[in-house]
Amino acid sequence: MTCKHQADLGLHLRLKDTLTNVMQEALAYNVTTIQFFLVRQKDHKYVAISAKEKEDFRVLRRSTFSHAFIHSSYWINPATSQVQTYALSRELLKKELRMAQMLEVPSVVLHAGSAKGYVATDEDPIGKMRAIETLAKMLNSLTRRQRDVMILLENTAHGKKTIGSNLDDFVLLRNKLDFPEAIGFCFDTAHAFSYGYRLDPIDDFVAVLDRCMGLENIKLMHFNDTFDECGSMLDRHAFPGMGKIGKKTLQKYLHHPAFKSLPKVIEGPAGNKQIPLSLFQEIAHW
Repeated sequence: MTCKHQADLGLHLRLKDTLTNVMQEALAYNVTTIQFFLVRQKDHKYVAISAKEKEDFRVLRRSTFSHAFIHSSYWINPATSQVQTYALSRELLKKELRMAQMLEVPSVVLHAGSAKGYVATDEDPIGKMRAIETLAKMLNSLTRRQRDVMILLENTAHGKKTIGSNLDDFVLLRNKLDFPEAIGFCFDTAHAFSYGYRLDPIDDFVAVLDRCMGLENIKLMHFNDTFDECGSMLDRHAFPGMGKIGKKTLQKYLHHPAFKSLPKVIEGPAGNKQIPLSLFQEIAHW
């Protein structure tokens, strides 16, 4: 029997060598919501997908996976000031969007990048304003040409020059998008807490999400705990209920009406360790 709560609770799955690994793990956990990278763990190269794997995945996508997401590569920085890095990031993101389309995966999760490299000015001392302009430029360019795969921008944990840890960055960005309907958001509980947002009282934080992302634009929740205190700005995931956020608070995000129909993905701690099946089943019934 498939584990479900108010919405499908799923997993980020390990891509060890082939796409077949992802499919096997999804079936072993009996999940209908999945997320995975397109880069292999062992050598950080893009996975080669055979014609058979593509067809097998597409069949499973239609019959079994109610929600599927690709997480973009971490080396993509769509907000960079460096011309060569920007061009490479754009090409890699285009490649991943094409691969998602080939696999019939409708969404790609993207970190918004970093303002590293911008020269300080009085108006923009750490470069974030210009980085958000650069990010908007890339998103507008890509969404002008294709809208079959939605880009989901994820909030992050780090401070300083990172775009999207402070959720107000997304308010600025949304005002610069030519095709805002083509851009959605992924809300990560651990990242928000680590950056410094209190997740409880839940209605207070839901109001922040609505103002900054728009609840209707949030298409995925990364349902994670963290080993570190609120405001640490460290990105160290823990399995739900086993970290500083805790079961009591995270349970509210499973039950809250704002997230009732939202797919949720658990991402394991560093090293991509997968959650024990028994713990996953327990969380699915919180």
